[in-house]
Amino acid sequence: MTQQYQQFRKAGIIEEVGVRTASISASNGNSSYYVCLQDIQDVFPDAQRFKLDEHPILFLQDSNGNRIEPPCIAFYPDKILDVITDGPQVCNNNSSSNSSSSSLKTTTDLILETKENAKKMLDLLLEAKKKDDEMLKLQQQVLDRLAILIQNFELHEYPIPRLFIVLPVDTTKWDPRNILRSKFRLHFLCECGEHTATISKSNQNQIHIAKHEGYDIRNSTEFFRKYGKYMLILLHSLKMGMPLTASLVPTPNLDAGIDYSIKYMEALPNEYPVLSKINKIGECEALEEADLRQLGKFLQNNDEDKQLGNLYSITTETGHVKWVCFDHYRSTYREAEQKAFEKVVELNGGEYDLHLGKVTIILKTKTTAEEFFNVLTDARRVYELDISFDWNWSKSDLEAFEEALKKSSVSILRLELGEFQESTTKEILSMAPRYGMLVHIIELSSMKAIHIVLPPNTIKAPSLRLSRPPHLQKLTIEMKPREIDAILELSEALKTNKTLTTLDLMCNRIGKEGALALLEALKTNTTLITLDMEYGSLGKEGALLLSKTNTTLTCLDFSSKSIGDEGALALSEALKINTTLTTLNLRYSSIGKKGALALSDALKTNTTLSILRLRHNLIGKEGALALSEALKANTSLTTLDLFSNAIGKEGALALSEALKANATLTTLDLRYNSIGNKGTFALSEALKANASLTTLDLRHNSIGDDGALALSEALKVNTTLTTLNLHYNSIGKEGVLALSEALKTNATLTKLDLRDNSIGKEEALALSEVLKTIAARIRFT
Repeated sequence: MTQQYQQFRKAGIIEEVGVRTASISASNGNSSYYVCLQDIQDVFPDAQRFKLDEHPILFLQDSNGNRIEPPCIAFYPDKILDVITDGPQVCNNNSSSNSSSSSLKTTTDLILETKENAKKMLDLLLEAKKKDDEMLKLQQQVLDRLAILIQNFELHEYPIPRLFIVLPVDTTKWDPRNILRSKFRLHFLCECGEHTATISKSNQNQIHIAKHEGYDIRNSTEFFRKYGKYMLILLHSLKMGMPLTASLVPTPNLDAGIDYSIKYMEALPNEYPVLSKINKIGECEALEEADLRQLGKFLQNNDEDKQLGNLYSITTETGHVKWVCFDHYRSTYREAEQKAFEKVVELNGGEYDLHLGKVTIILKTKTTAEEFFNVLTDARRVYELDISFDWNWSKSDLEAFEEALKKSSVSILRLELGEFQESTTKEILSMAPRYGMLVHIIELSSMKAIHIVLPPNTIKAPSLRLSRPPHLQKLTIEMKPREIDAILELSEALKTNKTLTTLDLMCNRIGKEGALALLEALKTNTTLITLDMEYGSLGKEGALLLSKTNTTLTCLDFSSKSIGDEGALALSEALKINTTLTTLNLRYSSIGKKGALALSDALKTNTTLSILRLRHNLIGKEGALALSEALKANTSLTTLDLFSNAIGKEGALALSEALKANATLTTLDLRYNSIGNKGTFALSEALKANASLTTLDLRHNSIGDDGALALSEALKVNTTLTTLNLHYNSIGKEGVLALSEALKTNATLTKLDLRDNSIGKEEALALSEVLKTIAARIRFT
């Protein structure tokens, strides 16, 4: 059995004393594990008695109430006992003539006192156990609630480290009058240990902070609202003993940082009522994939190659992804084989992301494909593969690829198959067995997510059936027709097709008849989720038809001048009941003011659409006003594109009022809208209150110096905007100098575009001075 130790404390010094085991029988305490007084006095020679939480600890007694010799006390695991050097104070009474019955307790009294003390000690032990149970319960909350630790499905679409804590940059500069102005930094953790509540004694197997200076947090309010309660659970668990080694920590005093962070987060709701729920950790639910995918937008990332905290993704034996530091990463691959793989990728013009373990490559010949397949089998650091077959490939090539995948560590695959050159008869005859090999690839147990891009003639293979097996978390099938002569044939195939998930018909003049045939097919198709019909001849009839049929599409590009306001009205009715569409693109669709009014009405109740692009639709100030009213109620839209819509200063004024109330919009594109300086004044006032917008594009709006002055005042207090585009806005000396002064205090802006403005020598010098102090953060273009 492993030697156990009891901790003792005297005058702030803590020492350990070995615990003995013996078959002794005691009426109080633990009869199997004890600490001998003589052993304690070897460390603390003047030790006489001991206390736990200010309560005295009794020496062990036998069943007759006599102290066991030599004296010993019970073992209290995970507790620190205080050493008392002087004996108990005895009252010195000169009246020694008093009878022994008045100065000494009877044997019966002593036994009763012993039992009472034993009961108190038992209560103390129960209380200590209760505290231990609370700590384990809180740790279990981390394991049960934080999707960062217990994901059953890996985040294939947005690979990012999932375990992180937030610590202060400087604990001495906390301004209680403006809490969110405090500087905080997010640190990713190396997941080298096991994610359990058991505390490991080995520092080699514990979670720790990665060697990295961390990432500044932008949009603090929204960050703490979304992740605050999860952070608080983790911070409390780390404070109470969850495994975390500080050997690689860049923070000088980790304990102080954790204490400060907890205190800071507990105080936030007092100043900001919107954060009132971050301390109610019992109400939180596991983070979904979409929640964690947004983490990156909150981070101020100065890494040119996006190092992600100097962490690397690895695949465990069970097939899950973990993010570890370089020291723990090095042992996961063989260096010679890895170098050979990287060389082949480079020779074929491919790209290899070492941190993500992701490869993107286009293979142009059978010979280069064979070479790549060979090195792929020995490369243990490739988890995601984006590969294109750009030669006259055959069934045997797919078979060789399948064998390579079996031996590789790839779990995420994007495979694009180019067209092959054969006679039409032979092509149709060989198509089913040739593509049938895809079934074998999809059924590989090591695969987690697969996206396959097929050439257009695959639709002629009626026997091709690609379905998702249980082990595969995601399967998508895409087709990119280049020239479609038989659009009716494609439409008929879609009615029964159970494979295709993405159909790209961009720039195909399919005509109205073909478009209507495709949409008719969507009445029965249940697998297509992305349809791109940009510049197709859809018309209002097509929009009306789609609005009444399909319920599976999530991304729809309907850009077509023939949609008009009637088509927009039909789409609006669909959006009121649709619960799947997240992206809608209606560029160049001639929807006008009436169409904008109809869509705005739908946005007031729709809760799924997140991206709406309406560029070049001439919605005018009336359309902008309608959209502004919708934004005050909408809670899902994150991107609104109004490029070239003639909204003018009145439209900008309306949108500014919406921005004061809206808490979800992060990107607003107002290029070419003639908002002028008065419109910019209104938007600047909104930026002082808005806490969600990160990107604002005001190119070609004639805002002038006055508009730049207004924006500079907003930048002094705004804490969320990271990108501001002022390209071609007639800004001169006064405006540029004002913006330069604002950048000295603004702590969030990372990109400012001032191209094609009147920037002279003095203004350029002012900007260069700013760059000297914030060069690591901001970039001018």
